Amino acid sequence: LIEYTEICIISRSNSMVTPDPSALVVGWIAAFFGAIGFGSFAVPIKGEAANSVDIDPLVMQSYKSLMCFLTSWLVLLLGQEFSFTWWGIVSGMFWVPAGAFNIFAIRNAGLAVSQGIVSSSIVMVSFIWGNLVFREEVQSQPVAYFAILQIMAGLWGMSYFSSRESSPPQHSDSDVDGDEKSDLMLNEEDIDEDFGNEPSPLSEPLEISEERKSPTKGRAILICGKTYQRRYVGLCSALICGIWGGSCLVPMHYAKGENTSGLGYVISFSVGALVVTIFAWIF
Repeated sequence: LIEYTEICIISRSNSMVTPDPSALVVGWIAAFFGAIGFGSFAVPIKGEAANSVDIDPLVMQSYKSLMCFLTSWLVLLLGQEFSFTWWGIVSGMFWVPAGAFNIFAIRNAGLAVSQGIVSSSIVMVSFIWGNLVFREEVQSQPVAYFAILQIMAGLWGMSYFSSRESSPPQHSDSDVDGDEKSDLMLNEEDIDEDFGNEPSPLSEPLEISEERKSPTKGRAILICGKTYQRRYVGLCSALICGIWGGSCLVPMHYAKGENTSGLGYVISFSVGALVVTIFAWIF
């Protein structure tokens, strides 16, 4: 849904020589559904099922590529003629790696901050392609640049302040009243009885419920012999996703033919995504 609506928006804007009210309405409707889809597709990645198995980003991206391929053929039911262009492979080379980086960022840096970085980066890259490379007309260059900066600043600020993790309050012994101390002593006695008064070895890892913490949260990651916090690597991954994935629909601009733009590009895009995903598993 996300990629289909993006393709529809770009094709409508590129085909509008003069302002067409119907085309504008279709474009805005597509933008609305694209925003809903792009803002919600990552929610299952943070769900309990995904946390319990610590799913690999490429596995999740493979699901996305497969569903993109299977549902792309629905455009034929809308009266769209079958068409294919090899530029769809190029789009897949942008979309598949960016999607895997995005999933890694969501899993390690959080949904809010990672999507904010990805969205603002895509806005920047798309504006560079459209305004500086393709020379698409705008009513006012200064206003356009100011609006882009405002959007990026808003996304960064929203994602940053919404992802601040609050540390649990620290209680001293003086803050705990007598009843709570009694409860703690009783719980310790119950634990000793259950385990035969044998203290658990300190070398054993502490088991944490999947509802409280994901398997990867807090762990360090080793890259080229150096250790980095997963959150920082996730933030860099989100930036890479936005910069690289922001160009996934640029090849559609170079696709020649009447039926290789707009919805006619959907099948080419999905085939390219599936092919690139298969090669990613092979190599």
